[in-house]
Amino acid sequence: MSADFWAAAATALWTGVLTSVSPCPLATNLTALTWLSRSGSRRLGVLGHGLLYAAGRALAYLVIGFLLVKSLLSASAFSFFMQKYGGQALSPLLVLAGMYMLGLFGAGFGGFSLLDLARFKGRGGALSSLLMGALFALAFCPVSAALYFGVILPLAAARSSPVSLPLLYGLGTALPVIGAAVALDLGLRKAGAVGGLAGRFERWAKPATAWVFIAAGVYLGLKYIFGII
Repeated sequence: MSADFWAAAATALWTGVLTSVSPCPLATNLTALTWLSRSGSRRLGVLGHGLLYAAGRALAYLVIGFLLVKSLLSASAFSFFMQKYGGQALSPLLVLAGMYMLGLFGAGFGGFSLLDLARFKGRGGALSSLLMGALFALAFCPVSAALYFGVILPLAAARSSPVSLPLLYGLGTALPVIGAAVALDLGLRKAGAVGGLAGRFERWAKPATAWVFIAAGVYLGLKYIFGII
C-alpha cells in the first residue's frame, strides 16, 4: 500500500480518537459506560460491556461509511470527479475542519441526543450494550458530524476506501471508550476522573490536530489547485 493510503489511515484513526474525547461524545460515552456498569450483566463486567459498546460504535460508522461512499463511487460522474479533483476537493474541507476545531466559527451547539438510556434495561445483557454503542454513534454531536461527514467520508471517497477508512475512524472512537471501561473495571468508579484525563488530552490534541489539518489542506491546495509544489 502507498504512503498516501497510510497517511489517510492514520488520519482516520486519530480523528476517531479525537472525536471520542471531545466534550459531547465523551459525556455520552461516560454516561453509557456508567449506566452499563450499574445495570448491565455482572457476568460480563464493565470491560465486557465496554468492549461490546465500542464494537457497536465502530460497526455503525463502518456501515454508514460503506453505504454512503460505495453509493457515491458507484455513480460514474462522482467517481470520475473524485479521481480527477479529489485533492482539490479535500483541500478546503481540511482547512475548514481545522478552523472549526480551533473554534473559529463560534461555540456552536452543545450537542444533542436522540436516545434515552432508560430504553436499555439491564436484562438486555450483551445485545443491549452492542445496540447502545451503535445507536449512540448515530446520535451525532456537532463535532462528530463535522469530522465524520466533512473529513472522513470525503477522504474515503477520494481514496476509494469505503471500508477501511470508516472502520479505522470507528475503531479510533472506540479506543478511549475501551480505556474508560478498563479504568472503571479496575476500580476508578468516578467517571469525572476519567473525563478529567480525557479533557486534558483533548485540550492539547485538538488544536495540534487542527493545525495539522490546516497544513495538509494548504499543501493539497498548493499542489493540486495552484500547481506550485
